[in-house]
Amino acid sequence: MLCQNCQQRAANVHFTQIMNNTKVDIYLCEQCANQISHAEFVSPFGFNDLINGLFGTQVKQEAPETLKCKNCGMEYEEFLKTSRVGCSQCYQAFQQKLDPIIKRLHGNAEHHGKVPVRVSSKVSVPDEIEKLKQLLNESVQKEEYEKAAEIRDRIRALEVEE
Repeated sequence: MLCQNCQQRAANVHFTQIMNNTKVDIYLCEQCANQISHAEFVSPFGFNDLINGLFGTQVKQEAPETLKCKNCGMEYEEFLKTSRVGCSQCYQAFQQKLDPIIKRLHGNAEHHGKVPVRVSSKVSVPDEIEKLKQLLNESVQKEEYEKAAEIRDRIRALEVEE
């Protein structure tokens, strides 16, 4: 079967859309499917756009903004193809897109596992300071000022160590 869009290559992608109790089957080659849906299926494409594309109508669309890491120059599209980031800065550059993916895979976007011994002291102090700051805020809200003063002093001592 030939691609319904280009009529040149063999159709190897099949889309089925059901609208108003009517089933519409669309057969496309891989290249046409990539053009229509960007092959990532990150967001569903509009069915009207697909039909317009098949029948030759041109729909004007702005080029999507490409996310790019300022440190290594890696683009988000490249990450989608390789499933690997280029550097540690890519996590900040692609954060809005990566957070839902990481949460879906791991259940949480924060690391709660083991930490190597050689870096555990560097990691544990800032974590403890964050926990103490939360306790400090809770103590102030409960008007437990003596307890809050003790926590404040512990935070200051840890900040000096750091």
